[in-house]
Amino acid sequence: MLAAGLAAAPAIAQTAGSAEGPGPLAPRDECTGLPGYAEFHQRLERAISLRDADALIALTDPDVTLDFGGGSGVEELRKRLDGGAYNSWRNLADAVRLGCGIGEDAAQDTDYIAFPWYFTKTFGGEVFETVIVTGVDVPLRFAPADDARVIERISWDWALVRYDDQYVDGAKATDQQTGYQAVTTQDGAAGYIADHALRSIVDYRIAVNRIDGKWTITAFVAGD
Repeated sequence: MLAAGLAAAPAIAQTAGSAEGPGPLAPRDECTGLPGYAEFHQRLERAISLRDADALIALTDPDVTLDFGGGSGVEELRKRLDGGAYNSWRNLADAVRLGCGIGEDAAQDTDYIAFPWYFTKTFGGEVFETVIVTGVDVPLRFAPADDARVIERISWDWALVRYDDQYVDGAKATDQQTGYQAVTTQDGAAGYIADHALRSIVDYRIAVNRIDGKWTITAFVAGD
């Protein structure tokens, strides 16, 4: 069964949801109270914590979607969990840590949930440019350096990566080499944020559908 919401929806420039933490996109769990969710969540967290492939596959649809190039199925998932070419356990843990979300407004569908929670929301700009600032009081700096002046601080919100501004004062050093990304905030401030504090909106997410009354992982994908 193909999960709803695999691809990122066209985003609009607004902040998603009401804040429940230190910033509008801070981790939260909107799925508490859905029938069967508590047990599913507990089993999912335990499988990830123990790196128990059998336990994870027991929660997964046989035809689970794993990428947009045709990768699918629980046997392929097992290979990716056990193989060294992917960081699947870490990516699963990161997605679950950010919380579970359901659809919003008229699109709300309590038979479809996703991790991270904000993937079920609409916000930001072009999907490959939109990043989440994953922390509290993360500094937006004037230059890509740890000692550069702080322009402002951002807590769990989104910004846009400036891919056309990746050089530092003519030195031909890319932002990736400096450990920073050039971004523009929602209020138009331009600066640099450390890579480790940014997460792409199309980074790994877990889509879960209720199939025959049972919560089932139907996709574990990144990209669009």
